[in-house]
Amino acid sequence: MEMAMSFVRFFVSLIIISNAGKEHIVSCNGGDLVLSDFYNETAISRIAFGSCSFPKKPQPLWEHISFQQPDLWVWLGDAVYADTKILPLVWTPSPLGEMVDKFNALKYSLAYQKFLRSGVQVLGVWDDHDYGSNDGGKHYKDRLQAQGIYLDFLDEPIESLRRKREGAYASYIYGHGNKKVKIILLDTRSHLRWGSDCDILGRDQWEWLEKQLSESNTAQLTIIGSGIQVLSDMPFTDKWTSCPSSYDRLMWLVQKNSRVIFISGDVHFGEFACLNNTSTGYPVYEITSSGLTGTCVTWITTDMCRWLLTNIGHSSKRLQPFITEMNYGLITIHWDTQPVSVTVEVRGEAGSYLKQTISLDQLEKTRNLNRCPQKIEEPPVVKKVTFYTGVFLLLSIVFIALLRLLAFIAKRVFKIVLCLLGITVKNAAGGSEYVNYKNKIIKRD
Repeated sequence: MEMAMSFVRFFVSLIIISNAGKEHIVSCNGGDLVLSDFYNETAISRIAFGSCSFPKKPQPLWEHISFQQPDLWVWLGDAVYADTKILPLVWTPSPLGEMVDKFNALKYSLAYQKFLRSGVQVLGVWDDHDYGSNDGGKHYKDRLQAQGIYLDFLDEPIESLRRKREGAYASYIYGHGNKKVKIILLDTRSHLRWGSDCDILGRDQWEWLEKQLSESNTAQLTIIGSGIQVLSDMPFTDKWTSCPSSYDRLMWLVQKNSRVIFISGDVHFGEFACLNNTSTGYPVYEITSSGLTGTCVTWITTDMCRWLLTNIGHSSKRLQPFITEMNYGLITIHWDTQPVSVTVEVRGEAGSYLKQTISLDQLEKTRNLNRCPQKIEEPPVVKKVTFYTGVFLLLSIVFIALLRLLAFIAKRVFKIVLCLLGITVKNAAGGSEYVNYKNKIIKRD
């Protein structure tokens, strides 16, 4: 038996050596084969994550995050707003040199540098604003050059596999034996295509993800990070459920593995979501943390933000009240408990805003129905109807006002043009019209 195990280790070592140039690592621990882009035998138990940071705004949360002593920090998009805002909600891509300056403004800020000196390892994947194009996808002209800028921000080594593929996606294994955690970061921008034939990941990334979520994945916990929300069906945001074919394919791959949870950012508030076990065989949780330096209350009042999220931005997968304070996410793995459990939190300056402990045996595929906890009730339909009616009437008034303004401007322009052509039109008191054309008066009854 020992000879057989030695042979397996020797064989895997050859695989590692043969793939060293690609940094595509297969590791063997006690006979388990684990496929991942990067591998670290050190076991981890605390993973912090967040999104949506404006470098020019105060950065109060880095000190709080450091106090939690995370083993990893994971960026989930919009680490900086590398594009340029020209009007409210209207952005345009920035020149590449300006993008570099914006990333460096955060990277070399005092608060972030102090955080990095704590020794935490930083991983990350982008969303639209640090990608460089608001709501952008595969047709963003600078996407490959922007990828290099983003990886420089993460201090990704020059020879890294992430610099050799089109897209910022990557996978990591931490730990060994029965303390392995797999982290998969999905690039939902580089190959994104909306429309009737929408696709979020693109062919190469789908093939890669199928290998990462193969049935040979022996990690005790798999964490999938996405810049956009996965489970939410809230309107007016980029999300996986807006592309049903990609969402369906993702859920199909997830059901091959037990103990998968999602983490995400983007939406400028924090929340927990859960998908019942209909399609996966176990409840799938998603923890969204968004707003390291600002949330929706940064742009509108707190009451209005909360009313909109409660009544208009409702998601049928939402478990607990959302968080509109500045926040970050934290996952703590309790390896010493039996069964192993994880505590997921959305935290901020005041401590823990949302918190839930999940036993990993509840995330095993099973025929008995482990289901999500009680979800938030759907708001009364009358509030949505009233809101949309009010918005429709307001837009109608604005539209009519704009038409009247355009008609007024067109009339004025028309008169100016006639004047320049030497044509004037006058209405006589008796109803006759006189036309002055090159000093000749013509009367028309």
